[in-house]
Amino acid sequence: MGETIRVLLADDDAIVREGLAGLLNQQTGISVVAVAEDGGKALRELSKQAVDVALLDVDMPVLDGLATAKEMARLYPSVAVVMLTVFEHEESLARSLALNVRGFLTKDIPSAQLAQLIRQAHEGYLVFGPRPTRILADNYLSSGKNDPGYDGFRERVEQLPNHLRATFDLLIQALPNKTIARRLGLSEATVRSYISEIFAALGYTNRGELTITAIKAGY
Repeated sequence: MGETIRVLLADDDAIVREGLAGLLNQQTGISVVAVAEDGGKALRELSKQAVDVALLDVDMPVLDGLATAKEMARLYPSVAVVMLTVFEHEESLARSLALNVRGFLTKDIPSAQLAQLIRQAHEGYLVFGPRPTRILADNYLSSGKNDPGYDGFRERVEQLPNHLRATFDLLIQALPNKTIARRLGLSEATVRSYISEIFAALGYTNRGELTITAIKAGY
């Protein structure tokens, strides 16, 4: 048996919160160790105990999901944050990626599938439910491919040396460092170094922003 993934679930709807917590606790290797009804209480729970993955409702009182994600990234960077929503929040999706959030899921996702995506987020992958994936494909992939506004970005990518370009191509697929290292026959330390060089060359500081720009630019 692998390690148990400790989950924080924040949702202002008590029925959703309790129901989802109960379903997730039935999944192998998942333990909901804390629940919260708003973002402020979610942050307080993180100050009390170790959490691996935080599931945050987008629409919450006190601090909404995005504001909470921003604070978690600052205070608890090791926690993988996944956004939950009832609707297809297109704007929230883009802002979540910019905050380095690990995923964006709708609440109608089956609990077994949700548990699998939680495991993947914990391992370092970006995870999206079917509808958020469609939003990304429809709104970003098609919109930016021929947009001259991304010409500068595309030019900088094409100027990357071969070793960095190979890393870039895997990085924007949301693969964790250990997978990139394995595929390229490199050490994880070398991959981390290459990613830092890519950020410097392209003018980015986190994977989420780089990935969404790359998608918009047609990569």
